[in-house]
Amino acid sequence: MKEVLTPQNLDEKGYHLQDKLHHEQLVGFIKRYFFMMNPVNIFYWVFNVALLAAGVFLLWDHPAPGENVLKVFLGFFVFFLVIPVHELIHGIGYKLAGAEKVSYKAHWRQLVFYAMADRFVVSKIPFVLLALAPFLILNTAFIFLFCWMDEPWSWVMYGALIMHTAGCSGDFALISYFYTHWDKDPVTYDMVAGQESYFYVKNS
Repeated sequence: MKEVLTPQNLDEKGYHLQDKLHHEQLVGFIKRYFFMMNPVNIFYWVFNVALLAAGVFLLWDHPAPGENVLKVFLGFFVFFLVIPVHELIHGIGYKLAGAEKVSYKAHWRQLVFYAMADRFVVSKIPFVLLALAPFLILNTAFIFLFCWMDEPWSWVMYGALIMHTAGCSGDFALISYFYTHWDKDPVTYDMVAGQESYFYVKNS
């Protein structure tokens, strides 16, 4: 049976603290790992460029491109409606990984939203899966709806897809962190009361 890691036993299990992050500093942490040149970020940027290029091509080939651009902007509002669903998917991921309780937080001034599992230590593979899940599930849904729905709703779904992909940048930055330190078996946990996250890596 695999031994469960807790905040109290990380030191004795050979881990040391690498980063302590207050959640108001989350944007700075995200920027640090979002612009690193690695396969995680390359995939994310290529996906964004391909998505925008496909949209421009389809709009250019349409008899009324100007009207559809306005419909795309309507999709931005749909994105804000699915933010709770996005975070709920993260929360379900935490639950599936073994967390007992999940809470949610929003920093409206920074437009940052996230799920937290208090004092629950999550290792690299479960974290990457729960971080990636909303991107895979919701983007697949938006692509399906774009292909299946008639105008104008198809273009509204495309706008929502564009915005949701942009909204996944923080998730990919965190995945980038885990990728960067993958060989050190990184783990993380949240302290809800202190609004802090801790990142540990194995001693070399």
